[in-house]
Amino acid sequence: MLSLAVSLLPARVTSPMGRAPKPGHGLSPPKMWQDRTGHFALERPAAERWMLRSGVRGPDGEPVPLLAMSQETGAQLVVQTADGIHDIRLLARMLMENLAGEARVHVEDVQRVLARGGEAYGFSFTVADEVRGRVAVVRAGDYVALAVASWPMGAPPEVVDDVDAMIGSLGPVPGALPPGVF
Repeated sequence: MLSLAVSLLPARVTSPMGRAPKPGHGLSPPKMWQDRTGHFALERPAAERWMLRSGVRGPDGEPVPLLAMSQETGAQLVVQTADGIHDIRLLARMLMENLAGEARVHVEDVQRVLARGGEAYGFSFTVADEVRGRVAVVRAGDYVALAVASWPMGAPPEVVDDVDAMIGSLGPVPGALPPGVF
């Protein structure tokens, strides 16, 4: 079952626990982040403000394949996957209509979105004067990736650029499809 596993409330910013890595030591993470199950991949943002985590659980207890968080800005992006969905535009429209029914939420119309995976649709939303966000449904080979991002209204414009770049890079794991499939 596919659910929106992102809270529409402003994120609470807390200090990271544990030791921070020393700059300049160790290997840098790969530029492309890949889902452990091989259902999708996306490009890591160049900005160090983002922490990408897998294996977390959403509010409904379901596993969330990817949670990207920016603790300094309160922004977050969640990616979930589904299979067996043929009409991703219809799924995007259903998600938009569902979110539009929530109190104090304003949604924009579904539009085609540029994404590495090829076919993709999405929309933007605003919750009162507090939160903005984007939802995108992207074809990722045999699977569909659903990205839900939100950030506080006062977040810097670079956060929105990072979110758009992550959604734009969303697609199948590199090399997972035969050449020329797209």
